[in-house]
Amino acid sequence: MVNKGKACPIIHNIQHQECGIHIWFGVGIGFYLVLFREAFGVKKQGFIIAFVLLLYCLGIPGAVGIAAEKQAAVDDDQIIADSNEIIADNPYDTVAYYKRGKAYFAKKQYDLALKDYNRVIAGAFLDQGYLYEKRGEDDKAIEDYRLAILNDPTYEMAYDHRGFMYNKIGKYDLALIDCNKAIELNPKYPAGYLNKGTAYEKQHLYKEAIAAYRSLLANVPVEDTHHREAAIKRIRALGGTVE
Repeated sequence: MVNKGKACPIIHNIQHQECGIHIWFGVGIGFYLVLFREAFGVKKQGFIIAFVLLLYCLGIPGAVGIAAEKQAAVDDDQIIADSNEIIADNPYDTVAYYKRGKAYFAKKQYDLALKDYNRVIAGAFLDQGYLYEKRGEDDKAIEDYRLAILNDPTYEMAYDHRGFMYNKIGKYDLALIDCNKAIELNPKYPAGYLNKGTAYEKQHLYKEAIAAYRSLLANVPVEDTHHREAAIKRIRALGGTVE
């Protein structure tokens, strides 16, 4: 549990004890090296070594203290605001969800924290599923996409990836269900339309396929030239026209 506003008393005491140990340890090293020089005629380098070790030992607790103060001063509201901006620009930035989830947890907003943590877990399953997909392990890929959806039922990319896999193994009805769900969750998500069109093409339902590709052109921003050009190419290949 995060204790905002002041350091934990136990940790605070431990840090002070460690500080004292480091200080006396450094003083001791310096003292004994000086005696060593007097007894054995060590040259100037001995003092340099002693001085460096002394600074090192004295610097450790200082560095720890500074880091602890900076961590305690973290503004959870600012982290949330910054994460919101990142997620608005890139809804698939898992790190931003994780940071925002930690900030919500620190503020005891547990429902919001859980939602973000679930998105992080879903993202991990999505990435692992994609790895299995690339390795040709279709069943494992589909199962990981299912787990991604289980952790975050609003994750349109997980539905789309599973729809792609259903197309690959010939389960076109299931592919259409997943692609439609991805589009429902995010009408601007281009891959959902492309995979939906593919599912219709595989079943020789070319009019429906053309309609799916045209829906992409109607909903996906014009800046997304890559996916729009792919849809236009399929429309023309199927004998359709671009309106």
